[in-house]
Amino acid sequence: MTDAPPMAIDQETAARSELYGLLADAWEFPTREFHLQVESGLFREHAEALLSVLPYRLPGDLNLDGLGEAGEYVDFQADFIRVFDVGTVRPPCPLYGGEWGGSRKQSMEETLRFYRFFGLKVEEGAHELPDHVTVELEFMRIMAFTEGMARARGADPLPSVRAERDFLARHPGRWWPLLRRKLPSQQPARFWESLVSLTGEALAADLAYVRGMLV
Repeated sequence: MTDAPPMAIDQETAARSELYGLLADAWEFPTREFHLQVESGLFREHAEALLSVLPYRLPGDLNLDGLGEAGEYVDFQADFIRVFDVGTVRPPCPLYGGEWGGSRKQSMEETLRFYRFFGLKVEEGAHELPDHVTVELEFMRIMAFTEGMARARGADPLPSVRAERDFLARHPGRWWPLLRRKLPSQQPARFWESLVSLTGEALAADLAYVRGMLV
């Protein structure tokens, strides 16, 4: 008896899942390796390739040119730190959902309930808390993939779709627009400006898409 080949999920759902993964990685603290990906144009090319096969289109006026503008690594990293990572009391544009209204403790507890319900947990020793954008985007990557796997097996994908809708509406889809609105006052480098815009448009479009599947 031979092992069955791995089951492939549909291209559109795979692109949604992979885009969430790409964005999650991009919002990690910037390393030299990531800077090189931006500088070489590979990051922008990867993003554009995924956008071309999504089951929806992002706004035509979304400018992705900044995704290829890295500048010097020390400036690239320093701008991330200045805008998203430090501040006199808090960063100007924190990447934690609980920092954008409501109770921080409640935000973390609710995200953890989502993760645990689907048998997931934040690894011990992880350097980010459960309401950080990288963790939330990684959860969406897994949920989109789970949806695709259910569909490929002939199972009902709607439980995963409902979870995606609820999590997006209550977490990154709720607070990211607030970050995006504040960002211009910080005059970020073009890369971070473009990445914030891409993340926001992707979250909004994906939320509209999953809501449409549940009508």
